Amino acid sequence: MIQANVVEIGPEAINEEEPMLILFNNTATTTLRNYSIIQEFLNKEPFKLESGKTIRFDEQEYTIEHVGTTANQNLETVGHVTLVFDEHQPDNTIVNGVYLNPYQLPEIHLGTQIYYQ
Repeated sequence: MIQANVVEIGPEAINEEEPMLILFNNTATTTLRNYSIIQEFLNKEPFKLESGKTIRFDEQEYTIEHVGTTANQNLETVGHVTLVFDEHQPDNTIVNGVYLNPYQLPEIHLGTQIYYQ
């Protein structure tokens, strides 16, 4: 399990009409930070997100339905992933996307713990 802490939330990062969250580590540019949630990893272990595994935000648990082709590599190198809280459409896949169920945004605040399991 990998654990991260939310250390910054951009002013445009959470939009109830767009069911996605963009995460980066602290290497994100100033422009990206406006639209992103900045996470700081608390441990460094090899990990791989896969369908059927879970991501938890504090006590809110989501099941991974699909992982885009570049999601694991980008998450490991720059802490970047796009979490999509909507049904996966194979003809319209975000390559860095991780599609999660249930299809609703979690409650996120500074200090939220993210668990990649």
